Amino acid sequence: MPRPRLLAYAAIAFLACPSAHAGDFDWLTGHWRSEQGSKVSEEMWTNGEGGVYFAVNRSLKDGKTGNFEFIRITTGPDAAYIAQPGGGTPVAFPLVEHSASSAVFLKPDHDYPQKISYVRDGNRLTATISKADGADATSWAWTLVEE
Repeated sequence: MPRPRLLAYAAIAFLACPSAHAGDFDWLTGHWRSEQGSKVSEEMWTNGEGGVYFAVNRSLKDGKTGNFEFIRITTGPDAAYIAQPGGGTPVAFPLVEHSASSAVFLKPDHDYPQKISYVRDGNRLTATISKADGADATSWAWTLVEE
């Protein structure tokens, strides 16, 4: 990505960082799961009591854990999605927009992903990761198992 474009995305992320409050992401709360043959993907979110939402994501194949990730969303003026793939070093993606059923987090200076979005539609939750401009997108869709 050309440097001026990257700087523009960084400026937008910094200037557009909206505030979020406890309760703003309650639509994420629950146990979300998808199954495709011997492959299982799931994400489990707590409520935002105390101003932080916590989650764990894991994938299973033939009943064995493959990848996992610890996640949290902080609220307040510096709201962010903080990912720890494999339990490693946390990476914070500032919140750039949210609604009653969606959220977008952006960190344009990160290698990949740079953008993380969640959208809830009824009992379906879709998470998408991509570059800041939406390129190289990968999505996961889960069904609500339990709230």
